Amino acid sequence: MSMSKPLEGIKVVDLTYYVAGPGTAKILADWGAEVIKIEPPGGEPGRVTGLNLGVPSTDDFNPYFGSYNSNKRAIILNLKTENGQEVMNRLLSEADVFVTSFRPGALKRLGLDYDAMSIKFPSIVWASINGFGEKGPDKDRPGFDTVAYWARSGAMLDLTEKGSPPLIPTLAFGDANTSGSLAGGIAAALYKRERTGKGTKVMISLFAQAIWNLAAVVVSSQFGDTYPKTRTIPSVPMVNSYQTNDGKWIFVTIFDDRLFPVFLEKVVMRKDLAEDMRYNTSVAAKKHTEELTVLVAEEFARNTQDEMVRRLLEADIAHERVNHVSDTLQDPQAVANHYIVDVPQRNGETTRMAQPPVKMDSTDVDFRYGTPAPGEHTQQVLAELGYSSDEIAKLEQQGDVCIFRD
Repeated sequence: MSMSKPLEGIKVVDLTYYVAGPGTAKILADWGAEVIKIEPPGGEPGRVTGLNLGVPSTDDFNPYFGSYNSNKRAIILNLKTENGQEVMNRLLSEADVFVTSFRPGALKRLGLDYDAMSIKFPSIVWASINGFGEKGPDKDRPGFDTVAYWARSGAMLDLTEKGSPPLIPTLAFGDANTSGSLAGGIAAALYKRERTGKGTKVMISLFAQAIWNLAAVVVSSQFGDTYPKTRTIPSVPMVNSYQTNDGKWIFVTIFDDRLFPVFLEKVVMRKDLAEDMRYNTSVAAKKHTEELTVLVAEEFARNTQDEMVRRLLEADIAHERVNHVSDTLQDPQAVANHYIVDVPQRNGETTRMAQPPVKMDSTDVDFRYGTPAPGEHTQQVLAELGYSSDEIAKLEQQGDVCIFRD
């Protein structure tokens, strides 16, 4: 690798599907861990999810799957056979971390639940991600981020414009949030193991992540702050979006009372409002939210987005043009920090892709492995575990493993 990474030498067994679990292991891989992705015969079902979004999903060109699975080695293992389970045990005996998104019942049937594994592998960090948590009446329900993160938490209704239908969430938004939290939890558990020698059970759910992301609303809704809101009556008129005369939008955010009069005088061009005690502080503005929102909106509507951005920059007011995701693909700030990078695909094409947000020592991106084909590394990993060529061939013949061949 081109630089030292904090998780170099850490071995991770990744038994996860779709996005939240794979995304967790991808972050660990980017931090230097050696990740072995376990897939069933036929490959992980998440390999074809991109088709729902019009993204190519073939063995040699699968950028959606690659977003959450690059920098890993992939093997196909039949965990329903005795030999497949033996291979898994060998992998786990050398592993530091086990990450899974399987439901409790399935894990127990495979002997991969925490109670069983903590006895066999007492130093392993056992990390689980599911929809609704490990307790309660819904602990065994399936839960994608659309249902467990968005619908159940309230975000799908309360983050929309008042009177609108439920928000249409982008796929994997909640998954990606949750994967970052779980990766951090695993890192903390590895630190604990470094001090004590003992493994740890690390748990997260999509539902839990959504509630944490809504923590401010969890509190404020108990004190009269009602949702959903309308843009014309925001909580604070200086934390709102405004449309300019070219049909574009700007979002402004002011919490510092010292900037309220500055905004009103230098951006809205209303010195009279800046000197008016009804509007020039956050407490006063909240009491007159609806009328002040109209006054601010009128000035934005008279000018172009570029002009209003110029005024906001000169006044040093926090703001941003409201962009489409497609705009972010070319955003110079995202490109300079390698938040968006050009990633070569197996078929020779290049796709612009997002990268995990936490960087260590450098923003450079280190691609040890591209998007793995199903079973691409099966033979290599089995050889490292001590299996001979004849033994590997027999395992393949029996259907215990699958090996990818171009």
